[in-house]
Amino acid sequence: MIGHFLNPPNWFTAASLFCSVYALALVLGAPEITSDVLSQACVLVIFGGIFDLLDGRVARLTNRFSDFGVQLDSIADIVGFGVAPALVAWAWVLKDLGLIGVIATFWFVLCAAFRLARFNVDATDRAWPLSGHGQGLTTTMAGGSLVTLVWVANGYGAAWVIPAWTVAALMMGLGWLMVSSVPFRNFKDLRNNPRARTLLALGLAACLLGGVVLDPSMWWGVGGALYLTLGLVDGIVTAIWHRRLSKALLIDELYEAMGMDDEDEPSSVEVEA
Repeated sequence: MIGHFLNPPNWFTAASLFCSVYALALVLGAPEITSDVLSQACVLVIFGGIFDLLDGRVARLTNRFSDFGVQLDSIADIVGFGVAPALVAWAWVLKDLGLIGVIATFWFVLCAAFRLARFNVDATDRAWPLSGHGQGLTTTMAGGSLVTLVWVANGYGAAWVIPAWTVAALMMGLGWLMVSSVPFRNFKDLRNNPRARTLLALGLAACLLGGVVLDPSMWWGVGGALYLTLGLVDGIVTAIWHRRLSKALLIDELYEAMGMDDEDEPSSVEVEA
């Protein structure tokens, strides 16, 4: 066990977990839920996401991958991007909905847990066919998008009145996207995909503009909005294209198995005759 404590990637995972626990302590222990408390909790969750991103990079740089680290990362993710964002949103407005707010909070956490479990199983059982895309919305992006909304609404948009029902519906939608099979870009194909590099560069430029011109919270607000909207459109288009391509390949294989070329396919006139 001492060896796991001394493994550098696990330090970053532990830092991510610390940020999540600290965020939960702020919203659950505060005598009054103010905009400052919510903003601080959201920033902590976002920092947790940064540490979560770094632990994998450190593991590759140091060549210190381990099954223990994978399981530890999943546990940290369910706390950091499932439980923490959901309870921050609950402390913000969902508590006003009573049982409905509890159900929305539970749904988000449950979907995050199912998403992580599916990812761990699929990583060993089968390969996802769409390079550069992941299956469903990641828990990191779902939790990050949720706390970004809370931060923007309590910072740049402090005067905004966002109905609790709207937040609950958003959480239900984010939960569904996590357990769905809609492809979302993970940008793991940046080296070989100029389009992915262009999209990422334009997205970061828009985030920088929002953060500098509007408010620091809008760096993440613009990023989350772009990723969820354009990412969803890109995912649906990619899924349709892949389905048509798979169908075309299946037809070609069928013709090849029958000893026919595409040109030998009987026309509708010949069939009617």
